[in-house]
Amino acid sequence: MVQVERPATRACTSGNRFSCFRYHNIMSSGNPSEKEIPKKYDPKAIEDQWYDYWKKHRMFEAHEESGKEPFTIMMPPPNVTGALHMGHALQGAVQDALTRLKRMQGYEALWLPGTDHAGIATQNVVERELKKIEKKSRHDIGREAFVQKVWEWKEKYGAIITKQYSKLGVSCDWSRERFTMDEGLSHAVQETFIRLHNEGLIYKGNYLVNWCPVDMTAISDEEVEHVERKGHMWHVSYPLDESTATRSGKTHITIATTRPETIPADTAVSVHPDDERYKDMVGGKVIIPTTGRSVPIIADDYVTMDYGSGALKVTPAHDENDFELGRRHNLQVINIINKNGSLNEASGRYANMDRFDARNKIVRDLENDGLLVKVEDYVNQVGISSRSKAIIEPLLSDQWFVKIKPLADKAMKANRNDEFSFYPSRWENEFMRWMENIRDWVISRQLWWGHRIPVWYYTNDDGSIDHSREYVVSIDQPDKDMIQDPDVLDTWFSSWLWPFSTLGWPEKTKAFNYFYPTSLLVSGYDILFFWVSRMIMGGLHLTGKAPFQDIFMTGIIKDKQGRKMSKSLNNGIDPLEMIDMYGADAVRYCLIILCAQGQDIKLDPGKFEMGRNFANKIWNAFRFLNLHLAPETSYDRTWKHDDQGGDQNQRPDKDNYLSLHDRWMISRVQQTVLAVDDDLSRYRLNEALLKIYSLVWDDFCDWYLELIKPEYGSKMPPGDAQRAIVIFEMLLKLLHPFMPFITEEIWQRLDDRSPEEALILSDWPVYNNKLVDYDSEKLFRTIQQMVSSVRNIRAEMNVPDNLDVSIIIKPATPDFQDALVDHRQVFEKLLRLSDFTVDTAAERPSASASDVVDGHELYVPLTGIIDFEKEKERIRKEIGRLESFSGAVEKKLSNIKFVENAPEEVVQNERNKQRDARTNLNKMKTILADLD
Repeated sequence: MVQVERPATRACTSGNRFSCFRYHNIMSSGNPSEKEIPKKYDPKAIEDQWYDYWKKHRMFEAHEESGKEPFTIMMPPPNVTGALHMGHALQGAVQDALTRLKRMQGYEALWLPGTDHAGIATQNVVERELKKIEKKSRHDIGREAFVQKVWEWKEKYGAIITKQYSKLGVSCDWSRERFTMDEGLSHAVQETFIRLHNEGLIYKGNYLVNWCPVDMTAISDEEVEHVERKGHMWHVSYPLDESTATRSGKTHITIATTRPETIPADTAVSVHPDDERYKDMVGGKVIIPTTGRSVPIIADDYVTMDYGSGALKVTPAHDENDFELGRRHNLQVINIINKNGSLNEASGRYANMDRFDARNKIVRDLENDGLLVKVEDYVNQVGISSRSKAIIEPLLSDQWFVKIKPLADKAMKANRNDEFSFYPSRWENEFMRWMENIRDWVISRQLWWGHRIPVWYYTNDDGSIDHSREYVVSIDQPDKDMIQDPDVLDTWFSSWLWPFSTLGWPEKTKAFNYFYPTSLLVSGYDILFFWVSRMIMGGLHLTGKAPFQDIFMTGIIKDKQGRKMSKSLNNGIDPLEMIDMYGADAVRYCLIILCAQGQDIKLDPGKFEMGRNFANKIWNAFRFLNLHLAPETSYDRTWKHDDQGGDQNQRPDKDNYLSLHDRWMISRVQQTVLAVDDDLSRYRLNEALLKIYSLVWDDFCDWYLELIKPEYGSKMPPGDAQRAIVIFEMLLKLLHPFMPFITEEIWQRLDDRSPEEALILSDWPVYNNKLVDYDSEKLFRTIQQMVSSVRNIRAEMNVPDNLDVSIIIKPATPDFQDALVDHRQVFEKLLRLSDFTVDTAAERPSASASDVVDGHELYVPLTGIIDFEKEKERIRKEIGRLESFSGAVEKKLSNIKFVENAPEEVVQNERNKQRDARTNLNKMKTILADLD
């Protein structure tokens, strides 16, 4: 068992080392925070040091023997060829926040990292490098030597992305890092293939597959993207043979096609059986242009009568639907396209031409032969490889398939039984829709890099495969005269085993028994079908359990215009550059705040500024406390007040008295803990972080610290200091999962802490309803609004900053009058006041500004404070300006052409201007009325 290094416990004079601390201005613990406190927060100065500190003390590691309830999350393995991109950064920030949260909540939290061998991508990268450096192809050096070069490349460059992840602060257990082609995972892949084959769920067949002529391999349906491309629809006249022409009284039948290059492979023309136009032609023959072959005219319900001419060319070898139609009618199958996308000898005079060159040549020949009826512009849905972006060719090929429907049925049943849950729930419908329409999975790939298919063939004397004898499925070579299948398995065939193969399956290891099924999967919705759905099917079939309880589907990061980030658009944002500019905490904060559940993220690099601003706010709060705490003073961490006991959640003591703002702040913390726990339980991380942000920035920094600020040059009274520290440390705990570096830095600076007392290992705040004080919250909220109202009046009336004002409050009830009088010190602390009057019988003074807050009237007399005439003149000018501006905007919006033709965001911007102008105009008129 691997244990966290635990240094000896330090002594504490209170008898309980967690109940007190001695605040130090300069630390002496030997940890990374042992230095002077800089005025400006510098993430570069601390982030690498804290990450090394956490790793050194093995704080990320999880242990099967701990006896705690496990929380397990698997990192979606990034491609070994890749660099950290914003999608990785988003996923990493979300997963790390949840892992740190669960660790603090007392779970044995395992976040297992690793990388994917990425068959096609890696092979292409290494082959390009080979061609560039050695001027050779993989075929020049042979399979064994090439695969060795890929392994060498992986050892040299493969760890880059995992190192980049550390810059983000991820707390995954690096001691358990896996690679999809390491020994254990390779064994799991081979065992799975053999097991499924023995169960009749893996078979080999000659079927139509998606073929990439660039990567020269079959790919699955999920690896095909369908994009709109501008093209043409060619209408072609096919001559009828003599007997069919005589019987029908017609000489030709017209078909429409977007792929004239496949005409030489046509083996029939099909019409609908109820189509009266072709009733006399069915059973007859038609002559294929370009080849002169005679093929049958057949009838099938698949044909749509009102689409085009109602006649369909049938090309079983090069169209998925035609393939099925051909099987129903026992049609000949003619393959005319090579694996590199050129036409073969079966195409006749077009042999060796590239498919698109052949298209142009065939169109010219049809035109010359008088068979081209017309050409129309046409926008077509074209299938392209998600990897190479080449247009896919449907080709007949011998491939290995997984019979997937039995596995899909199990997955759908488990979903109906609530064995796993999607967040947001709408992805459940997408999952079920795909499962219901799933087709067999082609798992063989014509590559050299990947898991070799564990199938062996007998050979002929010349070394070729002897297809007359049965193949053997085996991990090891069954006979020295047998050769292994040259193909490799689809990359996803190893990835679908990731949640359990990484824990030692198919062996029943301690790790597998303890950490599986996993608790949560975090993934982008773009790989719901590639990976998430397959893991569910694989987990249920191979282990009998769904591989995870919850599935949190994040949105996709796009640029600020809403476009997908890509190399071709050059619109990517490098997360490492953003971390260098703003710090990891700022990047994490921004990504999580923008990660609204189920929504894509439109990302502008400037948005990371808000994360840096928040980090600076937190740092300045710490510097404020540092400035006003008495050095070398011990502060009790326990909460003590009346009978509200309960360990760290007791009320703090200040001579048995808590001020209103203390009660308000303590209650706000508890309310936030409750709301944040609820948000996090539903994976609404952005909402949780927004609540914490508001608690820290608005409540603690802008209000609470202002109220406890001592006179210039003084230190805080012990009670104020103790409460401020206890509250601040609770805020650091709430923030830590989201912003781990700055919170750990401040946490360690607040006390001389050992590694076992690091913030990463501390306890998550627990909600205590005894500390909630609704009455104090309500009263303080009203006082806040009154203070804000006075500040707004000062700003609107141009009251000089150095002048005091008097305020008069006419409360709605006598009880509230007493409450305000009792807490007049809050007003005096936050406002420049010459007089403070609270009276239920108060009258509004002349020449005063007014407001109503929660039914209580508030007046600010302005006589002697401002120059009324000068101020009225200024306001009249502002009213005139706003009226003129509002009129101009109104005129623009009344222009129908502008509203209909301008971009939506431009029109909305004008409407926003109109709304704001009207609001400000009404406000100015109200202010002017107050001055009259």
